[in-house]
Amino acid sequence: MSDAFFSPQISETIFRKLYEQQNRTGLYVVATPIGNIFDISLRALYILQKAKYIFAEDTRQSKKLLNFYGINTRLIACHEYNEIDDTVTSLIQPNEMYALISDAGTPTISDPGYRLVNWCIEHSIDVFPIPGASAFVAGLSVSGLPTDNFAFHGFLPPKVLARKSALENLKNEKMTMIFLESPKRIAATLSEMLQVFGNRRCCVCREITKIFEEYKRGSLTELANYFSENAPVGEFVVIVAGAGDESPTENDFLKELEEILQTESLKNAVRLVHEKYHVSKNLVYKNALEIQQRVK
Repeated sequence: MSDAFFSPQISETIFRKLYEQQNRTGLYVVATPIGNIFDISLRALYILQKAKYIFAEDTRQSKKLLNFYGINTRLIACHEYNEIDDTVTSLIQPNEMYALISDAGTPTISDPGYRLVNWCIEHSIDVFPIPGASAFVAGLSVSGLPTDNFAFHGFLPPKVLARKSALENLKNEKMTMIFLESPKRIAATLSEMLQVFGNRRCCVCREITKIFEEYKRGSLTELANYFSENAPVGEFVVIVAGAGDESPTENDFLKELEEILQTESLKNAVRLVHEKYHVSKNLVYKNALEIQQRVK
């Protein structure tokens, strides 16, 4: 297999087609990789190359991406403290293309950019999305929790009382809930969720698409215990089942496991209980062996 992604003929066709789109002038909100540098669309690269300026949350961080792809477009710092200052808005003129990027993922989603987008709309500057990576959508897609209805809540308040109050306001939410969290607060947040929500199903995603990415699925009890005993590092997405989807007690699945073992093999019994109760397969297997030893 060739080291090149595309043959010269295919590359020429791709960029001719991109050019033929005659991209309109205005501000393009461009999603960039959340970890793996290859998670970016061809159109995103094209827009970043053709834009007059790229407004970036952190120019030093964004320069790494542009350098990797050989893009020389000028970067302009655009963060929460200056995004509608004259230093930014005075650069935006009609009949030009501009790009807005954040450090990682989709701009304006728990990142700066909303006020600049709104300024452009108010000043009749067209705004277009260039879709791509988003950490919370990526985490939800592999969580194993319902995806038909969900609510994204971003970062909870950093102070304990405010965080608990925010969780109390969400305890009756029936949709799957998605949060972002830092490594220094992940253990405390999971413990507080357990206290307020009860023992619901949960998925904790760490370092999505990066070298050390990890996905821990289980009950809030299991995950709160795990992260209290294992010093976490990286960036986290926490996905929690909605109200009415509390995890079963140990007695619930043990009783059914014992009944199933009377008619099914150990392997099938473990699979059936794991799939129904979403309890760790290792835990089910351990209990199944103990039950078999006891009934011999």
